[in-house]
Amino acid sequence: MGTKIILVRHGETEWNRQLRFQGSQDISLNDKGIEQAEKLAQRLSYEEIDVVYASDLGRAYQTAKAVAKEHNLEVHKLSELQEINFGQWEGLTYNQIQEEYQAEWVMWEENPALNGAPEGESLKDVQERSVKGLEEILSGHSGNTILIVSHGGVIKVLISTLFGIPLAKAWQLMQSNTAVNIINYYEENKVTLELFNCIRHLEEK
Repeated sequence: MGTKIILVRHGETEWNRQLRFQGSQDISLNDKGIEQAEKLAQRLSYEEIDVVYASDLGRAYQTAKAVAKEHNLEVHKLSELQEINFGQWEGLTYNQIQEEYQAEWVMWEENPALNGAPEGESLKDVQERSVKGLEEILSGHSGNTILIVSHGGVIKVLISTLFGIPLAKAWQLMQSNTAVNIINYYEENKVTLELFNCIRHLEEK
């Protein structure tokens, strides 16, 4: 019997709207993000979710809590699901980073798997901790339907890892706010991707 993983990115924050790198900063959902989380909760109310996990950063926890409420479940926080630490880039916009950290930005774009922001993490660093967190979750909930609410960077890394996509290409995967990804995980590490970056719930009135 397979384990169903519903992997979701958090709702919008002001820093998302302003195109600022959030990373490990604990930024809350804005009004639009709260509305997105509510629409997500409605979308997932039809799923038979057994357990809910989230990054311990507020934006992910808030999003997970909205869904968990529909299922009368608590949210288990897991620090391994935190967003990539962007170090000195956190709080800056793309343009500011490209202007102030030209050399580091080029290195990041060429190979984010190995190169991170100054005082930050590479995607390899994120992979090590996030995969450890996922393995911990899977070991305790085999055969269940698991909701995991995390962050764009972490989700890209986890999907890349599960499906053999090179980490250097992970950043090319799209992940919109409250995007739903569904992964079916079977024994012997066989996985299927049922749904990817789905935001249909945001388009419905």
